[in-house]
Amino acid sequence: MTIKQRGQSTFNAVTSEVLPTMGLAYSVDENSRTWAVTRQDTGTGFDSLKPGKAVRITVAHYPKFSLVDRCESLN
Repeated sequence: MTIKQRGQSTFNAVTSEVLPTMGLAYSVDENSRTWAVTRQDTGTGFDSLKPGKAVRITVAHYPKFSLVDRCESLN
């Protein structure tokens, strides 16, 4: 079964927490939504993420959910 992507959104966010042993980081966007960034996401290296770091996140939208697809450092 294949789930078709319905679009993408790109926005700025700030990294709030990084859990390096789990390969997971949380970033909060301008609308106070929290997004999970994983080590497998494309873009700036996961290891460069630190709390307070500004990032640009690209989110892929599917019929019932949305996922971070790309995370790039802004500073």
